[in-house]
Amino acid sequence: MSNVIRPINISSVDDSLIMSNQGTDCFLDLLICAAGTLPQTETQSKLISYLKERREINQIAPGTAGFDIVEMPWDMDLLDDDVFFLRTVVQTAQKDSTLEMLPYDVNRSIVLPWLEKFDAMLDEFIPLMAFYII
Repeated sequence: MSNVIRPINISSVDDSLIMSNQGTDCFLDLLICAAGTLPQTETQSKLISYLKERREINQIAPGTAGFDIVEMPWDMDLLDDDVFFLRTVVQTAQKDSTLEMLPYDVNRSIVLPWLEKFDAMLDEFIPLMAFYII
């Protein structure tokens, strides 16, 4: 069973990330490790806690850790800052120093495109939220 990360629940498959359970673990491990190297506000910490919860869920019930980005605990007053933070997390996760933090070898040819796709989804998220809320 695979996990799907998509912007909102009406997103097409083309707009989504579809990952195996092991791939999801690696993807989330990288984001969590990268975030641990960056200063965080309270709302940013909540976003990373959400990702940690998704990681735990994938450990307990594989194939059920997917989520819609819109479901994350966003603070609408701080949306620009928090999206920028999460995009910085993604960029940090792509660095060799972060990839080497994990206790296992990362298949970069698989995981790096996922991180790039997630970054692209975040880049489009603020305009999407404006449309979604209206």
